[in-house]
Amino acid sequence: MTAAGTYLARSIGLLILPAFIVAYFAIIPSAPAQQQPGLEVIAEYNGTVAAAREAEVAPRLEGLLSKIDFSAGQLVKQGDLLFEFAPKYNELKLALAQATLKQAEAELQLAEVKLKNKQTLRARNVTSEMEFLESQAQRDIAAAKVEEARANVGLAEEDLKNTKLYAPISGIISRPLIKEGAYITNEVRDQSLATIAQLDPINVIGQPPVDKYFQHAEKLTSIEQAAERREFGLILPTGDKYPLKGHLIGGAYEFNPATQTTEVIVEFPNPDYLLRPGLNVTLQSSIREN
Repeated sequence: MTAAGTYLARSIGLLILPAFIVAYFAIIPSAPAQQQPGLEVIAEYNGTVAAAREAEVAPRLEGLLSKIDFSAGQLVKQGDLLFEFAPKYNELKLALAQATLKQAEAELQLAEVKLKNKQTLRARNVTSEMEFLESQAQRDIAAAKVEEARANVGLAEEDLKNTKLYAPISGIISRPLIKEGAYITNEVRDQSLATIAQLDPINVIGQPPVDKYFQHAEKLTSIEQAAERREFGLILPTGDKYPLKGHLIGGAYEFNPATQTTEVIVEFPNPDYLLRPGLNVTLQSSIREN
């Protein structure tokens, strides 16, 4: 095989997962970078800060939005109250379901009394087998109505709970996308009322270019193995170094055909919320010395 063919075969081999995802972390830098004891800085490339998690808050029922309990950019915790819908309709719906349940339970009690009476009469041969079976069927129908009524009570209770919407995750919340006093119809229930972004920890998506990827690639068998061998730092747009270190959590399996870059996802602690989604930074990759 020619030298070019050998190079091509090796290159194709590098594209097989999971080695592809982790291999580009062992690339030679274009310029020397500051080293730390036990670490060798091997690459710097562009990165963009992205939220680690995002969650949308959406209405779960039709109703009048009566109160918004947060302001734009507020830090909210999971379980914090965010939106309140007027509960009167759902309170009445629950009361009606509870009354229907009581009626069904009374009818079941009456049916059981009648069945017991038919059993006694049947034992004395005073009533027919057909009459006894009819009473038994009526008791079963009454019991089924009780179960249906209980289910309706449960649904009504759930609807009443849904008149209050709570934060599904902790993070920074967007501005409300609806105003107090708006009426949510079934047709627009799929619209978002607000978005929450988790910023601690936070992700940085790096874009290693193809030329550096093929300069020198160390084959590793898993993301976990790569994470043990790698350490990541950040250089902010001001030129300052971000004081906390990140660790590898994932990466892409392909190159972008337009930019000829791939992706690496690194998670960083962000306790002061200094890093915000959309911020362009420089991601610095280091390898631990043996």
